[in-house]
Amino acid sequence: MLTEDHPERLQNEKTGTAEPRGLNPLLRGLAFLGVFVLLEIVASMIIAVGRVVATGNLKIFETDDIHSLVTLFDMLAEVVSAIIGYLVVVYGMEYRSHPFEFRLGRWKGLMVGIVIGFVAIGLCVGVLAITGNYRIVGLNTHYNPWIDIISMGICAGVAEEIMMRGMLLRLVEEWLGSWGALAVSALVFGLIHLTNQDGSLWGGLAIAIEDGILAAALYFVTRSLWVCIGEHAMWNVAEGPIFGSIVSGNGKQDSWLVAQWSGPDILTGGSFGLEASIVPVILMGAAGIALMVYAHRKGMLVQPVWVRRRMENR
Repeated sequence: MLTEDHPERLQNEKTGTAEPRGLNPLLRGLAFLGVFVLLEIVASMIIAVGRVVATGNLKIFETDDIHSLVTLFDMLAEVVSAIIGYLVVVYGMEYRSHPFEFRLGRWKGLMVGIVIGFVAIGLCVGVLAITGNYRIVGLNTHYNPWIDIISMGICAGVAEEIMMRGMLLRLVEEWLGSWGALAVSALVFGLIHLTNQDGSLWGGLAIAIEDGILAAALYFVTRSLWVCIGEHAMWNVAEGPIFGSIVSGNGKQDSWLVAQWSGPDILTGGSFGLEASIVPVILMGAAGIALMVYAHRKGMLVQPVWVRRRMENR
């Protein structure tokens, strides 16, 4: 009744035996959150001390911008915290011999996700270029992309996908089924972007529709966090460092391509960036729904817990 990314003890719900308390989805979610927050506090203290002792001449990745370095280390700490929290839940509470969705042997899914992320952003930018709302006016050969690629690409992709798809989506799915989990995770994924520098309600809802649905659908079809991580990382990198859009309302973005955006905010995304454009909302939202319909027809989706129990009692 459940898929391989769920605890084995939950896959046989006909036994009638009491489920171990540690397998309760809410408790697993709280355990992950507790480990994550604790490690983040420790990391913040270490970063604060490091910032105090750092000199103005500190140069890493050819930059002397201490703020950028602090942001990078903070993102790396978030990744480590998310991974450790996830492993604590998988091995310590779910008693799984391996996390199927994050198995190292399935890393090639990362490449698939990278292609999907680039095609998704490239398609949206292409539409805006055809309509005259996007134009390349130059090439920034002095741009050093490494901090952006590591922070907004790799770090954001790993940490956020573990939290959103690996934990929230997967745990809610055990209660509300796949469609319910998609709705909850997509909405939460979109609304967390409200806290960004130029965050807006429309920007958050747009992300929920265009990538919250798409990422969840990719997960349901593949049951692979690698695919979701690759898609998320390349989505951000293609959007900002490559095509020159603001990323999720985080302020002006340096990029390889120097772009000129023109037209109404509903097309360009305004100060929030491409993700607040109606173009990806329509195109990627439709792609996500199409994948969900495909997953439903192929029997890849999980039913809510009350439906599973009713089917078992027949």
